[in-house]
Amino acid sequence: MRIDEKARIADGKIGAMNRSLFYGLVRRNSFLEVFGLVGLSLRRKFSLTSAYRPEVYHGNIGVGKKLDFKKVTNPLVSIIIPAHNNWEYTYSCLYSVLHNTGGMAYEVIVADDASGDETKNILDHVSGIRVVRNGENLGFLRSCNKAAQEASGKYLLFLNNDTNVQQRWLSDLVDLLERDGGVGMAGSKLVYPDGRLQDAGGIIWSDGSCWIYGRWDDPDKPKYNRTADADYVSGACMIIRKELWEDIGGFDERYSPAYYEETDLAMEVRKRGFRVAYEPASVVVHFEGVSCGRDEKQDTKRFQVINREKFLRKWETVLRDEYPAPGTIRMRGERSRPHTGGT
Repeated sequence: MRIDEKARIADGKIGAMNRSLFYGLVRRNSFLEVFGLVGLSLRRKFSLTSAYRPEVYHGNIGVGKKLDFKKVTNPLVSIIIPAHNNWEYTYSCLYSVLHNTGGMAYEVIVADDASGDETKNILDHVSGIRVVRNGENLGFLRSCNKAAQEASGKYLLFLNNDTNVQQRWLSDLVDLLERDGGVGMAGSKLVYPDGRLQDAGGIIWSDGSCWIYGRWDDPDKPKYNRTADADYVSGACMIIRKELWEDIGGFDERYSPAYYEETDLAMEVRKRGFRVAYEPASVVVHFEGVSCGRDEKQDTKRFQVINREKFLRKWETVLRDEYPAPGTIRMRGERSRPHTGGT
């Protein structure tokens, strides 16, 4: 079926359905396919745009200038950037970190996951960083776990290589954890390069499926600009207390190579009595789909469906007893039953 025909059908279905019927469709079909059709339908109908314009470096800077990071003996934050190829994205990510992370003691650790492109020569282009190289491709999750073992900071910050961070992105995340000892993990507001909102925190439903709050909406709306508890935050830019990370044991490798690892980690954080928070003052551009692809059947993206089942099996009792039914679009702080932990 042609994509325009799919969109036409989606237009009709969405227009005719009430919420319960829509989520019935979601449960019977792939979340990725249904959400993709919804997004396509909305874009065709309303041409969603945002007045907000982030600073986008990828495609707007060259990769010839050497980047010089200051070496820090006792970093407060260890920024861990997993990378498998896509050198120009990695370079622009590092460029954005270098230019937008002033006044903070941090180290950068690039986890080179057996890259075959210029990433393998990264130290010819970037100084003052540490590189952890994998002899074979380990995937996102295990690359992060391995690199985290080399980190020295009080906080671990995981950052996708297909991101461009904005001013004060790191200081606002750190400030949150420093002033609120009850927050164990936090995530940034993610936006698309055109300024539309991509992610304002995540919602977990009782069947193990998830909803990205605010997707494609205007990032300047007040409801997306309040620090709030979330069920989970995106691993594209996520900070966690190192002691907590080590107590948990890092990402659960049952979800290797990727997907649902940050959702599972959020559950483990709450199991230990901490909260997970969304911090809108920290803004990061995310070029969605570069790191793991977009094809649910062929790319790493296919593990989003596989790992959902693993996640459901692990947390089934907690999900059934403490999480809302599919279709409940309310952030954690707006709901009445907090997660008390346990499996």
